[in-house]
Amino acid sequence: MNTLFYFHETDTFPYRPINPIWIIIYTTLSFIFFLIIDQTTKSISKIKDQNNRNNNNNNWLRQNTLLSFIHSSICSILIIIAILRAPEIVGYFFWDFFDCLQNSTSSTFAILIHHITVITFFLHVLIRTRNIGYGLYALSLEINSVFLHARRLLRWYSPISSSNNSKKILKLYIDIGNYITFILFRFGVVIIGLRLLYIQRNRLDPIVHIFTVMCVSSIGILNIVLFYRLVKNQISRKFERKKDKLIEDNVMMIDNHVILPS
Repeated sequence: MNTLFYFHETDTFPYRPINPIWIIIYTTLSFIFFLIIDQTTKSISKIKDQNNRNNNNNNWLRQNTLLSFIHSSICSILIIIAILRAPEIVGYFFWDFFDCLQNSTSSTFAILIHHITVITFFLHVLIRTRNIGYGLYALSLEINSVFLHARRLLRWYSPISSSNNSKKILKLYIDIGNYITFILFRFGVVIIGLRLLYIQRNRLDPIVHIFTVMCVSSIGILNIVLFYRLVKNQISRKFERKKDKLIEDNVMMIDNHVILPS
């Protein structure tokens, strides 16, 4: 019996290749799905600003974050089904890559590299039905993305009816969840992935093995950059809040003629 190219003798559950037509159909439908959501939610994320350029950049950032949050939520809840129906998820990365390319800035460069890596890796998984387990590990990163995007969305769309204490508790929960899931599902997954690639290096074609190691390593480097930005922003916001509070206190003590009439 001849061994087919997608099958290895050590595979416990071999998968047959997916028909390329279905890959195109699923990916296109996913792209259209997020395009429709993008159009229907634009009114939510719009803000008014006197500076038109600044206004456009802020609107795009809010809209892109909202769409990313929706994607990561869907992907996190249905992660097991998602890897079995992976073509439905790849379309999002095409859409977000296209969206970032249209509104490209220096800060979106890392996102573009990330999406190129993800698209290449998942297309390889779909076409050859290899590395299914690594694909499942890769998708688990979206669990952290839920908390990552929720931080921004909470700042922009903070519930009006909620009390300050409720907002602080929710923010604390998101921050704790963000750091825990970042360590587990971003750093942890990359470390486990590289370890398994070393242990199971004999099961993969040398070219495929090098390609997969490069994909996992590049995601690991991007995660380090992302974590640095996360910590840096967290620290800078604390300093800004202290500075604003100091300025506010000085204004109340010196310039506020209502509180301290002459």
